[in-house]
Parts: sequence; structure tokens; C-alpha cells
Amino acid sequence: MASRKQHPEAQARSCAILAIVAAALCSFGAEPPSAAFAAPFTPHAVLQRDCPLPVWGVAAPGAKVEVALDGQTAATVAGGDGAWRVTFPPQRVPGLGHHLSLSVDGAVAAALDDIAIGDVWLCSGQSNMDMNYGWGLTRGKEDMETASDPMMRLFDDHNAASIEPLAALPKPTAWTASDFAHSKSFSACGWFFGQAPRKAMPDVPIGLIEASWSGSPIKTWLSKEAYCGVDPGCPAAYRAALANVADYEARGGKAEFDKRMALWTEECATRGDIHAEAPGYDDSAWREVSLPSTFEAQFGGGFDGCVWYRREFHLTQEQAAAPTAVLALGPIDDDDETWVNGTSVGSTKGWTIERQYKVPQGVLREGRNVVVIRAKDYSGNGGLWGKPDAMALSFGENGAEAVPLAGKWRASPFKFDPRPVSGEVDCWIATACYNAMLHPLFPMALKGAIWYQGCTDVNMAPRYGGFFRAMVDDWRAHFTHPDGMPVYIVQLAAYLETHGEPYDSRWAMMRWEQMKLGENVERSGTAVAIDIGDHTNIHPKDKKTVGERLARLALARTYGRKDIVEAGPIPLSAAQTGDRILVAFKNAAGLATSDGGPVKGFQLVDKAGKAVWAEAQIQGESVGVAVPSGFSPVRVRHAWDDYPVCNLVNREALPAGPFELEVQP
Repeated sequence: MASRKQHPEAQARSCAILAIVAAALCSFGAEPPSAAFAAPFTPHAVLQRDCPLPVWGVAAPGAKVEVALDGQTAATVAGGDGAWRVTFPPQRVPGLGHHLSLSVDGAVAAALDDIAIGDVWLCSGQSNMDMNYGWGLTRGKEDMETASDPMMRLFDDHNAASIEPLAALPKPTAWTASDFAHSKSFSACGWFFGQAPRKAMPDVPIGLIEASWSGSPIKTWLSKEAYCGVDPGCPAAYRAALANVADYEARGGKAEFDKRMALWTEECATRGDIHAEAPGYDDSAWREVSLPSTFEAQFGGGFDGCVWYRREFHLTQEQAAAPTAVLALGPIDDDDETWVNGTSVGSTKGWTIERQYKVPQGVLREGRNVVVIRAKDYSGNGGLWGKPDAMALSFGENGAEAVPLAGKWRASPFKFDPRPVSGEVDCWIATACYNAMLHPLFPMALKGAIWYQGCTDVNMAPRYGGFFRAMVDDWRAHFTHPDGMPVYIVQLAAYLETHGEPYDSRWAMMRWEQMKLGENVERSGTAVAIDIGDHTNIHPKDKKTVGERLARLALARTYGRKDIVEAGPIPLSAAQTGDRILVAFKNAAGLATSDGGPVKGFQLVDKAGKAVWAEAQIQGESVGVAVPSGFSPVRVRHAWDDYPVCNLVNREALPAGPFELEVQP
């Protein structure tokens, strides 16, 4: 009898159902118990005060369930699938020492001690939320090393992904105390955020839940319904993801994929083996390019491969004989091997690492020299992407004398074969993190959420707002909060290059979109981080400042603290009067510059899109921007660059972030 072939989508759904079952088994052990609390309820848990308090779990179908919170009880009957849920009235008195127990058919099935009543905050996003003590911090290391607070608890919702919503967390986790043994692996941004309400409200326990994944796009944190509501391509993309998962499993899963990846990696290692490092190699047929620049700018979008670069430079006798010479190339995405006059001077793996190679004595020559780079990129953008002045050969102990190397080079590209596509469910699949990391937490009662994400989605800034609003609506619909929980955003920090001339920055566009969302989405707000960036690292290491600024928003807007200045200057309007444009701000008491000098970072843009720098002066709680003679501006910009130079702050030294406003006549 011939076997019946299952449709890929149906097969994928079957796999998803099995994954749900497996997740439940994993959460409760080899055999599911007759009764248990859901994942968020473990010893040391923090339960949200001042709102209806849902508690749920599993039991035998039809079992009589009673849950006790100290002297309060709530009863129900488990459904046909074994799921049960009760809701306690709002708990008004915060504190420690509470007890939660579960009885089934009159017998105690589970008991949880050291339960706290307080405020619970969700900490979600991508790598900058995921970043912990071990990634390296520049502020607050000692704070974390020495702090131990029984009134603050942590719940790390470990990385997990699913193509379908899960009923239980796939990876076991539990609430822990906030001591260094546990906080060092927790979100640093979230931890520093939690410190502020703990200090401001000494009697209120604070619970922090981390649900983040490095590199994750916003689409993975939405439900399928929310995702399809903002992306017309969602149904087709979702069907394709299901089919891809099914194909991945049908072809042997991870083991077979790893074999395909090994073959691909081996081919990449030898692709372009032309030995162009030899000083006499004939590169006359190669194309001319300008460096620094990305592979995509030189060879078209989607180029992943190996590119050889060669450039001649000339030295004096004194330069060639210098005891110390260092070749600097800036960061190279992803890997490089580099030679000078046929001698290898170094190789590096890592797309954010600045290349600094010491050239051995005797390698350099008077007159003609040749530097050769073999750069490789395996996915995403590639190439030499740093600043032009970072490419130079410097001499002497302090590098005072240098030969610049930015500009014209010769290049020979070799494109890699298409990278094998994994069908493993990960954070890049729409809805996957929502399904595995958030859905099992519903309908948990929360005080609010903080959100640090956007680097992955910087190219979709004009569409980002639709995804964010849908995500927030989705979360508010499924978590429990009397008014719809607040969600506070971190604006992306400064990163990459500072441009000498006005530059139409996609990073600035995303930052402004994030600020508008914080101001226009109800019960939200945006923490500016423009002043703590890193030119070469997308993960700025000052997470204490970020956490503190998020906490200012929460204390002022959620907790109603009138004595807290919630943020730096936030633009309200721009109006032209004569030869000046007056930009009005809120949070502008004591408007000043951080360095005491003239105001920096303002630009004007005309109807044709031409942007020019503009002088600006503080005028009370506004800034007056001078209009150059003959220029007709329609928009005013501030801090509009990848890594802007800006210095506008308020009395609390909180910075104004990037913005772009229409000029009103």
C-alpha cells in the first residue's frame, strides 16, 4: 500500500503540535504531573499588586482546583485540556512572605513559599536588552557586583522559538534573588532600570522578566494576527516559514543542515584562491573602487563573497626604515587577511573590530609598496565600512606621521554560492519569539514593559511604527493591567560614522520614529541614548545610563512622581519668524549645552531635499536657528547623522535626541 505524503504546511503544523507537547513535558519533567502552576509561578515569584491577579496552570481534566494566596481562596474546574485559571482581587499591600498553594480534589498538589507582592516589569528586545554584565560595562559594574536585594527578583525567560504558540515555556526557569550570582547574567539595562523604583519605593518589591534575543527583529515579538494586520505579505511569508520548517525536518534536521553548512564553509574558504598577495601580481584587469565602502555599494545588493583589494603607496627612505609602522584599516565585515609586500601582517575575524596590524621591520621599502587585503563576508552587509581617516600606515611610537590609504584601490570580487537556508525555528522567523517566550506568560499581570530594539530593523524605519503599535496593542490585550500597561522605548544610541556634511541618516530616521512613538503612543515614552554611543560597537557599554533614563520615564509617567524630570528636551514645534526658526521644547527648563559652547547639530532642509548646517542659539526654553541668506527651509533637523555631534541638554543634563520637524510659517 502506497504511503500518503503529508502537505508541507500540515507537516509543519504537526511538528509544531509535537513541539508544544514536548515543551510541556520539558517544563514539568518526563511525565506531566496531575497538577502544577504555570511557568511564571515558582518560589520567590513577584505577583503584581493593585490589579486583578490571574493564576493558572494544569491539572487532570475535570479536576476540582482550589488556589490559596495566604488566606484568600479561588476555585475552578480544569477544562477538557487540563487547563485551569483563577483570578484573585487586586492585592493592595506590597511586601514579602506570601504563600501560594494549589489543591486538586481536596489534596495539596503544589506549594510556593517566599512569594512577593509588588510590581512586575517585562524587559524585552534584542541584543542591547540581552546584554549583561559579562559583555562588559563601563558604568555600574561595582553596583551590580555588590548589590543583593531580597526585594528585587529576576526571571530569565531563556531564548526559545516556535512556529506556533506554546502553552508552556520550552526551557525551565524560575524566579531568583537579585544577587550578583544571578544578576550578572541578566539584562543589565533591565537590572539598572529596576534599581530606580526599588530606591524610590523601598517597601515595594520589584520583579523583572527578561524576554529578549540578540538580533531579533520586531516581527518576531508579534502574534500572527498582529503581524498579518500590519504586513500584507504576512500570510505568504508565514506559509513559506511553515513549509521551510517542514522541509528542514524532512531533510534530516540540524544534523544534515550542519553537513551542508560545513561543505558551504569549506567552499567559501577556497573561493577566490588566486594568491593576489604577491607584490608582482598583475591587477590591471581589476576594477577600480573607492575605500572605505561596503561590498553592496561596490558590487550590488546581496553580495556575499570574497573580495581582493590592492593598492600601491610610496615611501621615503626614512619611512621605510622606521622602527615602528602600524597599518590601520578600520573595521572589516566579516573577516580579512592582509599582506604588505607579500608578507602577511595579520588576519582578523569579527565585523566590528578595528584592524591594527604592526608591520615587521624590513618589510617596507623605499619607493613602491603594495598592501593587499582579502576580505570575506558571509551574510548581510560586508566590506571596509569605517572612517576614511582610519585607513593609514603610521610611523613612530605615537604614529605622528602617516600615509593615508583611503581612496582609490583595485578590486576583484568572487561571489559565494547561496548560503544554505536553515529551517530551524529561531528569532528571525516572524512570531517565533512571541509564540515561545511571551505566549506562555499570558495572562500574567504586569506593571509595564521596557523595550530596547531597532538595530535589526533600522532599514524599515518608515514602517517600524506600524509594527510597534501592533505589538503594543497585542501585548496589552493579553497581559493583565487595569489600564493597558505602559511600554517605554530606548532610542538607538549613536553608532558608525560622523559625517562632515549633512547626511540623510537612516539611523537618525529610526531614532526620530522611536521618539514619535514614545510621545504619540498612549502610556509610552522614549529614553534618549544618543550621547553614550560607540563608533564601532552597536552595543554601547553604558547600560546604567540607559536603565536610569527608562526609570525616569516610569517614575514620572507611571508612578506619578512630579519631582522627577522625565527626559531631556523633546521638540514640540518649529516656526519661522524672519530669518530665524524658533524650535520649542518641553522638558526644557535650564536649556544649555553639555560642553558650555555654542549649540551644535542643527540643520535646515529645503523643498528639494538639500540640507545645510545652521547656527543655533538658546532662547529661554527654545532654540533659535538662523536661516542662511537665500535659503528657504521647510524642515529643521537636530542630531541627524549616524553618529551626530550634538550638545543640547536641559538642567538635568539630559540630552535632546535626533528629530526632524516641519517648519511652520
